[in-house]
Amino acid sequence: MFQLCEDHMNNINSMKMSPYYKVFEKDIEPWSKTLEQIRITFDYWIDVQRRYVYLEGIFFGSADIKSMLSNEFNRFKSIDNDFTRLMKQVSKEPIVMEVMKIPNLEKMLSTFT
Repeated sequence: MFQLCEDHMNNINSMKMSPYYKVFEKDIEPWSKTLEQIRITFDYWIDVQRRYVYLEGIFFGSADIKSMLSNEFNRFKSIDNDFTRLMKQVSKEPIVMEVMKIPNLEKMLSTFT
């Protein structure tokens, strides 16, 4: 998905160099903005997943950590619930354009980091 998004963005940038770009600009610009938004969301998502996997092993792997870092564990538990809910929602319809319609998706992902 990352590579495909990048390829499409490169294609659009190539089209912008064409002398005929102005003819199609109204059609191309919304796609350009959509692809950029998808790329930003992917970047957030990968960062969240990387951190989630790391912290999941720490907080759910040791009872001692839960008790020593109870505030942090409670915060992670809340994020775990929200992230798990989001992933279940995405798994019901794993189509990028549909996922992008999830209200406040980028904001939600940014709060997980």
